[in-house]
Amino acid sequence: MTRIRAVVACLLCAACVLVAYAQSGIAGTWQGETGNGRKVVLDLTVKGQQLTGTFTLGQQTVDIADGKVDGKAFSCKVTLEGRSPTVSGELVGEQVKLTVEGVRDPLMLTRAK
Repeated sequence: MTRIRAVVACLLCAACVLVAYAQSGIAGTWQGETGNGRKVVLDLTVKGQQLTGTFTLGQQTVDIADGKVDGKAFSCKVTLEGRSPTVSGELVGEQVKLTVEGVRDPLMLTRAK
């Protein structure tokens, strides 16, 4: 009976770790470049369905606002260069596909090492 309890406890712990990993898969630092070569860095923290962090474009870093997470997708607002576009992203394999309101082409960001 003790062995069964130990196995059940191990399985529950493993399930909790998998759930936490799935919810925080987008957490971390992501980087890439715009079409004209400007460096983009997202530093994201996930707590439940709340997203916080910073957005860097070139040399300017700003806090993100109104960040929300829904599975592998997220959205937030950034105020940068006099604009406040909505930024949305989705975890696609090992990359984040980032879409910025008013920008035609999405950016593909990779996890910083």
